Amino acid sequence: MAQITAIIELVGQLRAELAAQEQEGGLRPGEAPEPVAPAAVQELARRYTLPPTYQALLLTLGQRGFSIAPGPFQRIAVYAAPELEAAQVGYRGARPGDDSFVVPHGWRKSWVVIAADAGDPYFLDIARATPEGECPVYAAEQGTGTWEPHLAASSIAQFLRILKVWLKIVVPHQDHQNPAEPLDDAHARRLRAEIAAIDPAAADHWSV
Repeated sequence: MAQITAIIELVGQLRAELAAQEQEGGLRPGEAPEPVAPAAVQELARRYTLPPTYQALLLTLGQRGFSIAPGPFQRIAVYAAPELEAAQVGYRGARPGDDSFVVPHGWRKSWVVIAADAGDPYFLDIARATPEGECPVYAAEQGTGTWEPHLAASSIAQFLRILKVWLKIVVPHQDHQNPAEPLDDAHARRLRAEIAAIDPAAADHWSV
C-alpha cells in the first residue's frame, strides 16, 4: 500500500532530521529502532479500531516515539505503541482502559490520542477513517471547558510531512534565548506557504 510505504519513509526522514538537530527520538545512519511486537500493535488495533496506516506508523516507530521542541505550544511528543494506553489517560478516562470521560467530558469514543503538546492532544478520529485506511488528525486545546477539534492534518502521512516542515523551518530559526518569541515574518510566511502546499485545509493550525 502506497500510504504505508510513505509513512515508513517519512518516519525514517524525521528520525534522521531529529538526530541531526539532537532532538529526542532521532536515529543516526545505520541505527535501527528497537522493534515492537506486532501482537502488541494488533491488540491496540483491536482496542481502538486503529486504521492500517496508523498501525504501520506504530510498527515503524518501534518501542520509542519522538518529540520536537519547540512545538506549536511547547514540545510536541508523538507516542509509540508502548505509550499509547497511557496517552489516553485524562482524555478518555482517569486510568488506562477507562472510557468514563467519553460522554460527560465531551471526549468521543472515536478519538484516539497519538501525540500531545503540553497537554493539548493530537488525535485520530477513527469515525472518519477512509476505506484505504487513512485517517485525519485533529488537535484540541485543554482547559476551555469543551473539546473543540481543529484539523491538524488531513491524514497520518500529511501529519508527518507537516512535522518535517516544522523541523526544517521552526526549530532551526527559533530564538533560543527567548523560545516564546514568534518566528520572524519571513520564516512565518515560508512555514505557512509550505504547509499550505502540503495540506491547505490544515494550514491555520500551524500558523505561528
